[in-house]
Amino acid sequence: MLPPNLKIKNNSLPDSPGVYFFYNPAGLLLYVGKATSLKKRISSYFAKALDQRLTEMVAQITKIEYIETPTVIEALVLEANQIKTQKPKYNILERDDKSFLYLTITNEKFPRPVLQRGWDLERLGINPFEQHLSPKTKKIFLAVFGPYTSGAALKKSLDLIRKIIPWSDCRPLEITGRHKPCFNVYLGRCPGVCVGQISRQDYRKIIKNLILFFEGKKGFLIKKLKKEMTQASKNLHFETAAKLRNQIFALEHIQDVAVISC
Repeated sequence: MLPPNLKIKNNSLPDSPGVYFFYNPAGLLLYVGKATSLKKRISSYFAKALDQRLTEMVAQITKIEYIETPTVIEALVLEANQIKTQKPKYNILERDDKSFLYLTITNEKFPRPVLQRGWDLERLGINPFEQHLSPKTKKIFLAVFGPYTSGAALKKSLDLIRKIIPWSDCRPLEITGRHKPCFNVYLGRCPGVCVGQISRQDYRKIIKNLILFFEGKKGFLIKKLKKEMTQASKNLHFETAAKLRNQIFALEHIQDVAVISC
């Protein structure tokens, strides 16, 4: 049962994925969280016994805002971006913030997504909470996303997204000298960097699409891909157009309920 004096956006909680925001009487943001069901997750804070830290936080909540998202993965992405931007008190207190997990995109000839802990980034002299990448960071990474409060959810999300936006986690042909593609090529999860099946320029386009997704710009990404599909059709590149059509459909119909459990 929610407290009667609690101010809730639209005076209701939807049974849909999204991100929620808890505020105290002074308007200070206390906590940002993600949910498969905003209604069930938010209600749970007021319906069961909590540990001391959460009990202290819940006692301060006077207003709840939320943003609905089309998918659970987008809730995961939005939560991480909001925590990084706003640094809510109880998210940072949740654990040693140096142990948070981050998704980095390496800055190399064929960039790769790599998971890093906050302390790993700090050893490189990088502030994981920096809003804009410093020149030092840009030499190492094209992008740094996070913090993510659930490593398991992030890994599941990456595994799902890789089926839609395939990337390589192996070394390029000039280093490997391979003649046979890696197993992920056969699964459609790698564009074949290891055997020279894709140019550096075309591979960078894939990484740019991945970055757009984790920036929370899925809508923009879909518009971009639709424009590329139309152009490919005009140029009579029907195979390319078909691949783009399938990619767009997959992005618009992500099935990801199992990514997080609440």
